Amino acid sequence: MGGGMSSGRHSSLERWRLRGELDPALRRGAWAAIPVGACLVLQLTADDGVAGALATGALLAGLIAFEAPARVRARFQLLVAPVMGVAAAVGVLSSGSAVVAVVTMVVVAGLAGCCVAVSPRLTVAAAMCALSLLIAQGLYLGPDEAPDALLLATAGAALQGLWSLVAWAVFDRASEPLSFGRAARAGWLKLRAGLGPGSPSLRHALRFGAALGAGVAVYRLLDFRDHGYWVPLTILFVLRPGFDDTLERIAMRGLGTIAGLVAATALAELLGGQPVLIALVLTAAAALAFALLAIEYALFTTAITVYVVLLADGLGSPALDAVDERGLGTALGIAIAALSLLVLSERRPSAVLP
Repeated sequence: MGGGMSSGRHSSLERWRLRGELDPALRRGAWAAIPVGACLVLQLTADDGVAGALATGALLAGLIAFEAPARVRARFQLLVAPVMGVAAAVGVLSSGSAVVAVVTMVVVAGLAGCCVAVSPRLTVAAAMCALSLLIAQGLYLGPDEAPDALLLATAGAALQGLWSLVAWAVFDRASEPLSFGRAARAGWLKLRAGLGPGSPSLRHALRFGAALGAGVAVYRLLDFRDHGYWVPLTILFVLRPGFDDTLERIAMRGLGTIAGLVAATALAELLGGQPVLIALVLTAAAALAFALLAIEYALFTTAITVYVVLLADGLGSPALDAVDERGLGTALGIAIAALSLLVLSERRPSAVLP
């Protein structure tokens, strides 16, 4: 029995260790953070909303196909860019009504969840499109701003794709055999085969859509306006196809968010509202978030929490004043994700996904 308990503890500890090489991930993350940082400097020093929207698009696109060679990564990012823009526009248009916002999120998140049947890269790309919708809904913009959301989200993601092409031209000449025509046909076949009645992928898609829709409904019902997006944001990042993977992500999300809130609040007080310094720290946080998503989720959560909280602080939402709302949003998201495990879940070995 003692040996079994020791083995179980060892297995649990293994889950919290780095799942890849850190140095190359950090170098790639630093490169991907450059366009994000450039836009942030403009946003925070010149109060340029366009630069802020571009920075968000570049941040989300930077997580797509992150581990791939630069040329392959650029193709993915450039192909996804217009879809991300459409998602942002739909988010703006659907934000005026709580019912429409919830239904839209259920549909878009459900479609994104279907992508687990195809590949990890497509799964991440689809999740970033759902996140673009989520962020746009949480801003409560008017319908007349939908065209701007479409253009700016597309441009920000395309900027990241073009930056990946620069990496390919300058130093990352690695190649990967990839025919998008064959990949599309193979992906369609995998999608059809993986979404049969009762399949794990279909179960995840239904759970993903329902949980994210519930997250939007909760923050709308509670009138949790300024930071309500933290509820579905948490669900999006923790809910996985596998039961054990989701439990692991819930634990990591909780610890990472607490650490991130503490670190961001301390940094906000230390930086004293200096826009250039805040932009530099945000760029470093973005680089760490890029590097750590696939290899250490708790640290990724810490980095992305620091990014979001410091950015809001730089734009006039004091970190200390909102720490309780962000903590509550995270707790509600974790609770919804945990409850969703009781629906359409099976205790079975989890698929290996980022």
